[in-house]
Amino acid sequence: MKISRKFYRTREPRKGIPLKKVVLLVLPLIVAGGVWFWLVKFESEKPTVILLNETRYIEPELALRVEDRKSGLDEIHVEAVQEQETFSLFREKYPGKTGFVEKRLPMRPLPSGLKEGEVVLRITARDHSWNGGNKTVLEKNMTVDIRPPRPVIMGGPHYINQGGSGLIMVAANEETPVVGLEVEDGFFKGYPVAESRHVVFYALPHGAPSDTTMHLAAEDAAGNRTQLSFRPNIRGRSFRRDRIGISDGFLAQVIPYFKDNDPNLEGTDLEIFIRMNGEQRKKDADRIRTICKDTEPQQLWSGAFLRMPGETTASFGDERTYFYQGREIDRQTHLGIDLASLVQSPVPAANRGKVAFVGTMGIYGNTVILDHGCGLFSMYAHLSLIDVEAGVVVDKGDDLGRTGSTGMAGGDHLHFAMIVQGVFVNPVEWWDPHWIQDNIDLKLE
Repeated sequence: MKISRKFYRTREPRKGIPLKKVVLLVLPLIVAGGVWFWLVKFESEKPTVILLNETRYIEPELALRVEDRKSGLDEIHVEAVQEQETFSLFREKYPGKTGFVEKRLPMRPLPSGLKEGEVVLRITARDHSWNGGNKTVLEKNMTVDIRPPRPVIMGGPHYINQGGSGLIMVAANEETPVVGLEVEDGFFKGYPVAESRHVVFYALPHGAPSDTTMHLAAEDAAGNRTQLSFRPNIRGRSFRRDRIGISDGFLAQVIPYFKDNDPNLEGTDLEIFIRMNGEQRKKDADRIRTICKDTEPQQLWSGAFLRMPGETTASFGDERTYFYQGREIDRQTHLGIDLASLVQSPVPAANRGKVAFVGTMGIYGNTVILDHGCGLFSMYAHLSLIDVEAGVVVDKGDDLGRTGSTGMAGGDHLHFAMIVQGVFVNPVEWWDPHWIQDNIDLKLE
């Protein structure tokens, strides 16, 4: 009998990864995860608490910012402690990952029970850390003052012309960091000249009505504000109406200047003129207002302002209508005085001041602006040459440059303007020593 044998190949058992290796591989991950978990969930960084207005007074609006970018804010509590009594002003809890909170708490009228006097403001912030919550406590000694200042406008009577300038002296019974005159949509800031006294140079814009109401505003260090009506005697003025014909020769003369300054200008010469005379004029006015926000806090000038010798070829407030080939194309108001003399005549500084601007200014071409302090500026435009640098102080009569025809100028002349806190005013007043004496000097005595 034949016996057959079958041979079967047996598999060898697969070798597994040694336990030691597994431990060596996994243990660092466990450790790293634990460290991460501990650092993130049990983090020890405290929330940041900041009062947005650094003042010793409780202002009408208490502004604060609290931040915790790690575990997030859990609760904010604002309290006032006065005469051993604690008043809760605000309390709020925050679920989840709230990393940033900014609050403005109204403090007028005062919360019930709180009164004028010394107070300790306490702001407590806690985060969501698993270590029980990190806590920050900010305490600050402050004062509650809810009595508004009592400002008084000195002297009088007060007069101002349409398109003209004025000055008031304001006295108050306490420190008033903010004093000014509200005229239409504008605010004319006051500048301190003595303890609790401010001088305010203001303007009545060219187009303002003769019954314009003004308001004196004064705000003390605690943020209490007083507003009083102020009604000067407003003298109406009539302004000249002028028809200006725009010729192809004029366009060929002035438009290349703008194309040289902006090669991307598109359109016909007439279209560019209309755009420059309107849109660019508005941009220039905005730029001038921005420049005039930065002024010396004291008066730099004295006496009447100088008038460059020459013929007056255009007046302040001229209401201009522009025509091209008999068709009306634009209307604008001329807010300076044009003076023409010999070609490239010397241009004197009208009074002592600091050079606030030197450079090209849209329709005005090469321009110099002087800051005479307390918001009063003079402007010199269309210059062919400028001889001063920004930042220097010049005296009355110093040479600023030469007249020219840069910008929107049909011939060599000086465009001279006076500006009160960004508003163009009639320069004729500032050339008049009697007007200076009656409306400025007497009020400053």
